[in-house]
Amino acid sequence: MSGRRLAAVLAATALSLLGGAVSAGAAQAHPDFRAEAVAAGLTADQATALQAKADRYLATTGGKQIAPNKIDVNGTATVLLTVPGEAKVRELKTANTAADWDPCFYGEQHAKDGYFCAYSEHWYMGDAIEMYNCAGYSLPNWTGTGSWINQQTPGTRARFYGQSGNLLFTTPAPDSFDDEYYWGPVWTIRNC
Repeated sequence: MSGRRLAAVLAATALSLLGGAVSAGAAQAHPDFRAEAVAAGLTADQATALQAKADRYLATTGGKQIAPNKIDVNGTATVLLTVPGEAKVRELKTANTAADWDPCFYGEQHAKDGYFCAYSEHWYMGDAIEMYNCAGYSLPNWTGTGSWINQQTPGTRARFYGQSGNLLFTTPAPDSFDDEYYWGPVWTIRNC
């Protein structure tokens, strides 16, 4: 068997193990990170579900997927995705647990200095958006109770806007946070 044919057979086998079917001529709009997720210790089902979640976020937030659970939103923010079946975001490249790594929430300091972080679930759980650059960010269809942390520069307040652009809420200046905030009416966040 030629090297090219062997590579094609191995690639097809890997895709079938990951639960995906891609025709030979089909081109994907962005990279698929399922194989990398499996290499990081996720099951094939978790990797497939995580990639499907990333695809949904990419459709609503734009940006570029840079890892199985990370999306770079045009260099202004990072969307961090939970592994299916887990409650908190975590780094997949290491052997740590979800409790060991969260780029927005650590120790007494709630977030990295200069960041505003929004979570899809209450108590800083679920998917997270780590915002640094001053910009408006679309909230990716979060409708339940989530949470947020404002650890931006002194005096900086984030503003939450509704579907028609109406101001819904202005956060207190840093260090401020809310561990149970209802995202239902919020369509966009301007972190500064």
